[in-house]
Amino acid sequence: MKRVNSLFFITILLIMNISCSYNENTLNSESPTIPITDSIAHPEIVIEKKDSLSPLKYIYLTIDDAPLNGSKYIDSVILNQKIKTSLFVVGNAIDGSSRFRKYYSMFQENPYVEIYNHSYSHANNKYTDYYKNPELVLNDFEKNQNEFNILHKIARLPGRNLWQTGEKTKNYKQTGSTSAGLLAENGYKIYGWDVEWTYNAKDYSPLKSIDELITEIENSYHSSKTFTPKHVVLLMHDQMFAKVNEKNNLGELITKLKEHDFIFEYLSSYPE
Repeated sequence: MKRVNSLFFITILLIMNISCSYNENTLNSESPTIPITDSIAHPEIVIEKKDSLSPLKYIYLTIDDAPLNGSKYIDSVILNQKIKTSLFVVGNAIDGSSRFRKYYSMFQENPYVEIYNHSYSHANNKYTDYYKNPELVLNDFEKNQNEFNILHKIARLPGRNLWQTGEKTKNYKQTGSTSAGLLAENGYKIYGWDVEWTYNAKDYSPLKSIDELITEIENSYHSSKTFTPKHVVLLMHDQMFAKVNEKNNLGELITKLKEHDFIFEYLSSYPE
């Protein structure tokens, strides 16, 4: 009988020892798992939650006059960065060069590019004469639209920062507004820009550093002076990127815009 009691007592001690060892290991664990539902009981746990009321920062990268000598670089950066980009093409550049035609096909195959209409002739860079004949302007855009199978009826007038989306317009006091109105009557949405990355006309080098441009974009966004508040349309030109250095590094610009929490979108998604 004494032997049975002794065995029973030893068994109890062993069970108690195992239990204490388990609790000690659990308490000393470096990463105890505490359910989210218990976070109120554990105020030391901070659960990060994005403010759902914070407005989203939309930016629209738009590049005019494509395809030109900067196209190959632009295409490679967009593919690498995987960001939505809006491209305004000029038809006579495509018809005038087999190399530019290949660039146009390259853009058509890029899954991050949407192609829009910048006219066939680009007004032959004689804007005053061009806009004297709105019917000629319409025909010029229609030729570009049909010949190059441009899917979206989104247009930007050469040399004019004119807007018309739905009933909303901007800068209609300048020449070209009658042509913009006629294009709108024929189903086009007309987009200008809020911020331009300006360049030197002699060598196409940027007149603003990337940081200066970022500051201007941020100021434009916060000023609510954009065509639509909280949406910034940035204008660039293909020829700016024919020779690339630290001043016109498109990849760096995109990276910094991401760091500033901008969301890239197509003009086809621009709110009316």
